[in-house]
Amino acid sequence: MLDSHSLAEYSSQVLNASGNTELEQRLGLYRVFLKLYEHHRSLLDEILDLENTGMKARKQVALQYVQGVVQDQQVHVMTNLLSGKTRSVLQPQGIWVIGRDRKMALPIQDKRLSRRHAAIQYIQDQGFYLIDFNSTNGSFVNSEPVRHCVLLKDGDQIRLGSLVFIFFISHTPKTAEALPDDLINQVTTARRAYESGTDDSTITDSGVPLSTTDWDTPLSADAKDTSMFLRPPLPGSDLPPEQASYPISMRQQSEILDRFMKRDTPGNHN
Repeated sequence: MLDSHSLAEYSSQVLNASGNTELEQRLGLYRVFLKLYEHHRSLLDEILDLENTGMKARKQVALQYVQGVVQDQQVHVMTNLLSGKTRSVLQPQGIWVIGRDRKMALPIQDKRLSRRHAAIQYIQDQGFYLIDFNSTNGSFVNSEPVRHCVLLKDGDQIRLGSLVFIFFISHTPKTAEALPDDLINQVTTARRAYESGTDDSTITDSGVPLSTTDWDTPLSADAKDTSMFLRPPLPGSDLPPEQASYPISMRQQSEILDRFMKRDTPGNHN
């Protein structure tokens, strides 16, 4: 019988088996997937679909975000959620609806999103709010469910269905001081070297050395990302077996998806 306790137990066994062989680790992972296959195949299919079809998109977009920008009397949002391209979106009422409905301000084709899933609203002198429209799969801010609405903070992680992004806020623009002539000359020299195709592995004229990091070197085995099932147990998974229930609740499904989606989000490598 599949429940949050048994799933967490298998995860902990695999996590703590640091001395086991690779075959044993694979066996532990196989058992977890077997439980999902036997008792909750739809969730397994969804995880595999995210793995197979979503990985390429997540690699192309290192960080998905929505940024609320307040400048003078004008408010808009900047985002790269729309086809992976950064766009500025104005909305006359200051309400940006996110969902599968193509007529909305932020239309996202994600099967776990409702047609009108949630909205970001700006209220003067208060800030930006996230409002959930009683969506089927819920809205979460920093893994906490949004019952009605919540005031957003800079850097909040938002998940709507399987869509995950970071919310940033820009309230006050800053004007930087003018640069001295020597820095202007360094910038100009570096740009001209680039435009002329000169080998600028070390730009001696500008005095700004380029990074020598070899980005093509593959990560070591220890540094490679692991499956969501190698993460620590899910919250609430310390329930005794007799209190565990079947089938998986919507919240437990969301927790599993949270673990899976956090793998590619910067700053979530606890």
